[in-house]
Amino acid sequence: MTRRRDAALAGSVLVPTAAAAALLRTPVTLEPVLVGVAGALALEAALSLRASSVRALWERRVVRTASVAVALAGIVLGVVLFGRSTLLAVAAGLSTYLFLLAAVELRSRNHDHTRRP
Repeated sequence: MTRRRDAALAGSVLVPTAAAAALLRTPVTLEPVLVGVAGALALEAALSLRASSVRALWERRVVRTASVAVALAGIVLGVVLFGRSTLLAVAAGLSTYLFLLAAVELRSRNHDHTRRP
């Protein structure tokens, strides 16, 4: 599992989501942002409970590919059922995930740097 690959996959969902939000002129309001942030943090916390199992599953290319496809289809369904604010919630959640990835990467690099003689 690489953080760079995971960031690229998240970006492959975030970019069209943000573009759709811009095209549909989705109003930026606090509630969907909070839902997205809280959802991303809750999902990461839940997945961390079974990190080794999740990691093994995520290593399968078909799982990663299907995840992106299901995410995009789910976003479209969410917009149909719940409206444009779905785009904002997803964008906030994916942005939170990318910030978490960046923080972990920076911590890892800092830790590696301090361990070198």
